[in-house]
Amino acid sequence: MEYRDQFRIPPAFLIVMGISLTTTLTIIISVGWTDLAAFFTGRPTEEGATLFYVLLGVIALEVGVAAMTTSWCRLVMNALGIGVIYRPFVWAWKWRTWNEVQGVTLAKLSPLGDFGGWGLRINSFGSHKKVHAYAFDEGTYALFALNTGRTIAFQIRDMASFRDILTQYAPELPVDDPKNLLGR
Repeated sequence: MEYRDQFRIPPAFLIVMGISLTTTLTIIISVGWTDLAAFFTGRPTEEGATLFYVLLGVIALEVGVAAMTTSWCRLVMNALGIGVIYRPFVWAWKWRTWNEVQGVTLAKLSPLGDFGGWGLRINSFGSHKKVHAYAFDEGTYALFALNTGRTIAFQIRDMASFRDILTQYAPELPVDDPKNLLGR
């Protein structure tokens, strides 16, 4: 038995990034058009070369951020424990065994309101200050308190499968579910 899910930041962020890139490139090109034209026609000026490398840097930065925005966060829960991978932040599978978990709290949370944004949120603000949250959509989150004092949070979209995983692999684990989101 296994619980699998995957998440990513909403793709609409790419539209915002495209607007940002277009605006930035327009400003750089309009300010240094003559120097860039001279650089590309073989009569480089110092300013033209500088602007060319600034353009390359801006494009590389936007492409890198777009790659991070479109990357998938994958979550697996099975007999081994809880595994997550979210490149480029977590390159290899990071596993937490069920013995490392002290308890689970279930709550309806929002990435922006409760964690301060989307993606991997480390030591966010609000009532969840010491949480490593993988926050992508508004919904039900499981906050796993670890023996080390750290808490990790994931969104749970299939409550029936999650309940089955907890029942089978961690039946003695205390579950704080004040709104009865598990439906026990």
